[in-house]
Amino acid sequence: MALLAFYGMVAAISLSGVMAPGPITALTLARGRRDSLAGLWINIGHAIAETPLILALVAGLGPFLESPDVHRGTSIAGGAVLLWMGVNLIMRRGGGGETAPAGQRGPVLEGAAMTAFNPYWMLWWLTVGTGLIARAQGFSSEERAISPGAIIFGMVALHLACDLAWGTFLSWAAHRGGEGLRAEWWGLIEAGCGAALLAFAAFFLYEGVWAGPG
Repeated sequence: MALLAFYGMVAAISLSGVMAPGPITALTLARGRRDSLAGLWINIGHAIAETPLILALVAGLGPFLESPDVHRGTSIAGGAVLLWMGVNLIMRRGGGGETAPAGQRGPVLEGAAMTAFNPYWMLWWLTVGTGLIARAQGFSSEERAISPGAIIFGMVALHLACDLAWGTFLSWAAHRGGEGLRAEWWGLIEAGCGAALLAFAAFFLYEGVWAGPG
């Protein structure tokens, strides 16, 4: 029963994080117009970038990742990536009313890049995520029949499943909701999503170049 409560907490915390507006949300809404499964592919890319970080934290590399230089470098790289994506999204908005799926490789790469270069995603794992990992590592069921490694695996799988489920729902909703919209309206929506990415880019670059962490 305690294990189920722990996994319930993991699901609640994971969903609260993925539902918060951010760069991936803006990208998912924009890409959802052409492909109802865009959120799935974007979050597969997210998972590809996220899994090595989780393994690093389990291995005890948290102090290295907390380095101010790592934070600064991630902020600058993330700002540059978001700047490029935001400009690209604005320049290509509308797409001539095209609603066919855009393929999977692009959204997967975008999801991976947007994750790996987001310093606040790393900060989440260094704080909230590390706390969950510590709980999983110290967890023991009443029968002690489940190893800590299996509990961590279940925690990670549940967290990634929440990301995939919400991302897929978001792009599906954007696709279904946008079927009746004219291309000009979708152009405005995509431009708004691009502007959101540019705002995140400016913030990341400011932190990396001028402000620094903390």
